[in-house]
Amino acid sequence: MGRTGNYNERTEYEEPAATKKRSPVALIILIICALGSIGLIIYKQVRDNKAYVHEIISSQEVLSQNKYVRYGEGYIKYDTDGAEAIKDGVALWNISFDMKKPIVDVCGNYAAFADKGMQSLCITDGQGGNYSINVPEKIVGISVAAQGVTAVWTDSLSKDHIYVYDINGVLLLDIETSIAADGFPLSIDLSEDGMKLVTSYMKIDDELTSWITFYNFGSVGQNYAGRMVGSISYKGKIIPEVRFINNDRVCAFGEDGCILYKMKEKPVELATQEATRLSAVCSDAENVVLAESETDGTTKITVFDTDGKSKKTIVTGMTYSGMCVEGDELTIYNNSSIIIYYLNGSEKYRTNLDGGIRSVYPSGKDRYTVVGGSEVRLLELVKDNTDDAED
Repeated sequence: MGRTGNYNERTEYEEPAATKKRSPVALIILIICALGSIGLIIYKQVRDNKAYVHEIISSQEVLSQNKYVRYGEGYIKYDTDGAEAIKDGVALWNISFDMKKPIVDVCGNYAAFADKGMQSLCITDGQGGNYSINVPEKIVGISVAAQGVTAVWTDSLSKDHIYVYDINGVLLLDIETSIAADGFPLSIDLSEDGMKLVTSYMKIDDELTSWITFYNFGSVGQNYAGRMVGSISYKGKIIPEVRFINNDRVCAFGEDGCILYKMKEKPVELATQEATRLSAVCSDAENVVLAESETDGTTKITVFDTDGKSKKTIVTGMTYSGMCVEGDELTIYNNSSIIIYYLNGSEKYRTNLDGGIRSVYPSGKDRYTVVGGSEVRLLELVKDNTDDAED
């Protein structure tokens, strides 16, 4: 490709460029320009990362019986009588049920509610369609996929089952296990497309062993007994949670770190990350975050990509009660304070709020839902123009 723009061809009387001497004045000008550019970059970073204030966009009263879970850019409020989805202070949908101990799982627009210890299950598609299912045994846990396929983990005296239903209540699969043969079930999770399932079981024989088991409900799984395409044991480890962080990545969270797997069809272990004093975990479709308490009272927060490679380590002195990751931001909080970091380690915003903080959910660009003791507030960060006005 030829050059573009204006340039001067060297004549036979010009010295080669390598032997030319630069004027001291020119060098000084170049240095000043370079320093100016660096200063401008630093100024912009400081300005962009620090100069925010928050505005309260909406507020909803919190009742003592209400529980909350994130739902897209909003949240679901639920209790024993039903549930309501809210975004920007406006109700999206509501559903009524009668449950003594409701539990919930969310994926995309779908939300599944079950009465833990009972046999009733209710699924909503977020568009006005509500579906009820009764299962044969007592419900322990549930997991819903993005098109309404739902896995229901049940418990009976002699055997456990994982029933997989479609949105209309048609039984797609019955996975039967027993404590004697398989151990105690700890966690289940469906992939986003509802075609894969991962489970965690703990068994105690001569020593404690955790089993992570993978199922495939597609064409590949048809070639395996019970559609189980993989099972991996870990001696001496307790793995209380397994999670599809996206449709093809699974993370198993243990007491001392996490294990990442690729599972397009069958599982492949990618990486193990250890944390000897693990205090909290969180994830989204692009990141896995481990928080580790340090002996000096600080917390080391390490962000990994979905292949298990370290992206950034953030050290904070804040004593926190929860954290969440979304895109390129990490939010940590306690009962009275919130700090938002960019994943490059720089701080975006921090604030103190009265009324208590139970949880924080990212809710769109520069918006955050804060569930407090007496109200749910939607905060929006805006640039603070105070300094500009004074100038």
